[in-house]
Amino acid sequence: MKLIICLCLAAWPSVLAMYFTGEKEIFQAPNLLRNDSYFGYSITYDQKNTKLVISAPRENNIGAVYDCDIPSRSCSNVPVTIDRNSLPAEYNHDFWFGATVKSGPNFVMMCAPRYTQNYIRFNKYVTFGKCFSHENGKMVERRQIVESERNNDAESEMETRMDSFGWSIDVASDDSILVGGPGMFHGRVMIYKPRVNIPIFIKYNKDMMPEFDFGYSVASGMFLDKKLYYAIGSPYGTSGLGEVLFYQKVKLIRKLIKGEDTDVVGSMFGAVLCAAKMSNKFTDLIVGAPTYAKADTYNLGAVYVYLNPKSNKLSPIFKRRIVGESAGAQFGSAIANVGDLNGDHKDEIAISAPFENDGSGVVYLYSGRDLISDKPEMTLKWMQKIEPEPSYAKSFGLSLTPLLDYDRNGCNELAIGSPYNDTVVLLRCLAAITVQTSAKFPNLKDRATSLQINYNLTVCLTVTYPTLPEEITARLSTTVMMIHSSARLAATNDPDGFRFETDLKEKRGEYCNDIPFILPIDGKYDTEINYAVKTKLIEDPMQLKKFDRTRVILSDRSVLQVIQAAWAAECAGKICVPNFIMTPSLSFDIKDNKYIIDSTKTEHISVSMVNNGEVAYDTCLRVEISGTRVLRYPPACQTNGTSLLCMPITPIRHGNKWDTGSIDLDMKQLNNLDKNVTVNITRYDYCKNAKPTEIRPYTIDLKPDPSGIAASGENDIGAIVDVTREEVTEKGKKMTHVYTLTNSGPTHWAKLQVKVKLENNEFVDDVSVHVSDTYNTMNCDVDPSDNLLYICVLESLRVQKDVAKILIPMFIKPNKELEEILEEKNVTISTSISFEPVPGDVRDNTRISTLLTLKDAKVPLAIIISAVVVGLLFVIIIAFILYRVGFLQRKKKQELEKLRRSVKRQTILRRSTMPNQNSPQSSQQRRPVLEELKDTDEDILVSKK
Repeated sequence: MKLIICLCLAAWPSVLAMYFTGEKEIFQAPNLLRNDSYFGYSITYDQKNTKLVISAPRENNIGAVYDCDIPSRSCSNVPVTIDRNSLPAEYNHDFWFGATVKSGPNFVMMCAPRYTQNYIRFNKYVTFGKCFSHENGKMVERRQIVESERNNDAESEMETRMDSFGWSIDVASDDSILVGGPGMFHGRVMIYKPRVNIPIFIKYNKDMMPEFDFGYSVASGMFLDKKLYYAIGSPYGTSGLGEVLFYQKVKLIRKLIKGEDTDVVGSMFGAVLCAAKMSNKFTDLIVGAPTYAKADTYNLGAVYVYLNPKSNKLSPIFKRRIVGESAGAQFGSAIANVGDLNGDHKDEIAISAPFENDGSGVVYLYSGRDLISDKPEMTLKWMQKIEPEPSYAKSFGLSLTPLLDYDRNGCNELAIGSPYNDTVVLLRCLAAITVQTSAKFPNLKDRATSLQINYNLTVCLTVTYPTLPEEITARLSTTVMMIHSSARLAATNDPDGFRFETDLKEKRGEYCNDIPFILPIDGKYDTEINYAVKTKLIEDPMQLKKFDRTRVILSDRSVLQVIQAAWAAECAGKICVPNFIMTPSLSFDIKDNKYIIDSTKTEHISVSMVNNGEVAYDTCLRVEISGTRVLRYPPACQTNGTSLLCMPITPIRHGNKWDTGSIDLDMKQLNNLDKNVTVNITRYDYCKNAKPTEIRPYTIDLKPDPSGIAASGENDIGAIVDVTREEVTEKGKKMTHVYTLTNSGPTHWAKLQVKVKLENNEFVDDVSVHVSDTYNTMNCDVDPSDNLLYICVLESLRVQKDVAKILIPMFIKPNKELEEILEEKNVTISTSISFEPVPGDVRDNTRISTLLTLKDAKVPLAIIISAVVVGLLFVIIIAFILYRVGFLQRKKKQELEKLRRSVKRQTILRRSTMPNQNSPQSSQQRRPVLEELKDTDEDILVSKK
């Protein structure tokens, strides 16, 4: 159940964002003279005048610094007197005025580290870092270190005159100003103390100080104990490893023990230093190594966190390393302490990777509490990832600076520079409140006697507000979930459960609500009631288009979800202890300790249990049955493969009885091959526990009853077979012995083996034995030890259903010797079958005997007489039928005679009319002849012709 709740809550948003990224405030310099002026290369916040100070160090080959009004986003140039007109033409490098700008309580410090002028003493042009302090609207040039200090610092007199002060600046808590100049000699750092015009100088000591770039980065704080120390970085050190040194005023106290990646060169460890309070009231140190890389990458960048050791006798203690996410990103190029944003009294840290995402840049915001926690490096997660818009997505994050609560809402704003796009973006901070979500389950004492079912879950939200803003706008949504087989919320208004809202306008410290839920009396409370409460902010201010200073977010210290469990069992302890007396009941009718197979259609199993202990919520029975099939089972049981799991629907209280109901077994599908039926009844007082409480095994031996098996036999052409001499001597005679086996019960039979015995008869040939059942016909096997014995296997002989036949076809072959024997006596041909359904019980020796007799082919006199009489009758009947149909009568004789006469008349007429040359006659002379001619005369005439 807890897993289900966790999965549901995992879908709720949990990422904390502190900086508003909706409508952004963008600053750009007016009237830049070159595209690569790097406006935004360095940024600081002038708290006294509530302005952003932004530098463009390559503008005009000198550099420019701008005062930017935040409400109007307009910037104006800070005037400075730096002349380069006297320089020869070959000196065309930029002075980089504004390479770093840093504000104090009432001034802004800025320098030109590559300022060059003619040094009269040597008549050469040399580089001096020239620094200015912008105070009360005026630019004040700061004094440089005196030459006497320089002479003690270098071996070369010319080299001592040159420096590059101004590449790094920090203002300490006592208003002293550290100015680093890493570019000349071994690198130098000078310190302006308050109300002292001439700076003091950290002199180079080749035995104690690094060889290169000393002063590349500077920071101040109580790094070792409660005193003020200066941290100075040298990213190349003496051999490329990078070093950080701690000074008290100008005295070297100790070097930082790196503690991690001690042999990695070229990472620029110490290029960026940031002081923050994360572990205690003293100062911790964060060190950037922007070109750190692993074996198969380049310029990933890394940041190292060191905690205050609370003693100057120890080096700050290495806590963790954070590595950049992509090659070339240069993670750690800028690091800014943005102050405590979430009210946990630990500073949050902004770290940039200005070349991540193909040079676009990203800024990551980390919780100070997480940075000093024991979370592994792989699981450490940033609070917010800030990415640029396309219009300024180039070197985003190369410079960072916090604004000390500019809009008076209790947290610091953040300015981010994209100098390769000459852009600075100001992000407003959203104040954070801390919300602690809690839930209190009611006391369920005496619930069994009171029969109470309605209860309330008390859900409280405890809210801690920041001092600012004075008015806040925030509403919370709280969802209550309850997951249990019986307990449930009285009402739900949300897919996840019951939801209610809380408006924080009144800024009360605590808001509580009673959430009704129901505990049914007959519920199963063997498991805990799991419930969860989840709170979230309605209308996330990060999703708004415009910034609203009264809006707040929920801090990462908030407890927004609670997952708890409670017991509702009616027992003295959390776990109830029942005490059952189990009585199984089996209906098998046992005779001679065995059950006659198929003597009944069904048998029944049931179990009753009486509880003499505490209430049982989770008791169950597992009934495992093998050897037969479960025909039906009661509603309390459910099948689970080869077993049944039976559980009471309601809890079984003390003194109550529970019956499983009847489990019906199908006994009609058994046969003689089944040996036993086993029933194992296992009781579990706690069904979720794999350990059984009681086991009752039962074995019912099975016995088949072969009394219903019967066999009969016959010859297919009769018991007495008459054969003729022709069949005996020439043709031969075919016949088949047929045995029929049936089963009237009670036991179904399978794989019944029947033995078929033949006689050794020289007159019989082509004998084979087959078994035919309902489905197919198969040959029987010859016994290897007796070629006259065949073994037939009846696959199935079910009661009143199957009929099996054993067929023995044979051929009486022609044989003169058999004829002689048959003339003297008859010949008998016999076969027999037997079977042994159970060992030792040979049953039904059935035999078929066929008697062969010889008969001559003589026809008896009676048969001849009978045949003659029958033949005469057939002749008489046929003659009568022909007579009746007029077959012998000449009905057309007269018509034929008339036709014949007519033809003859016409013939005579033609002849008489033919002309005669010797005695010609006229037609009148011939007519009397024709008229006198009669039918009788026609025959005479014809005959005369």
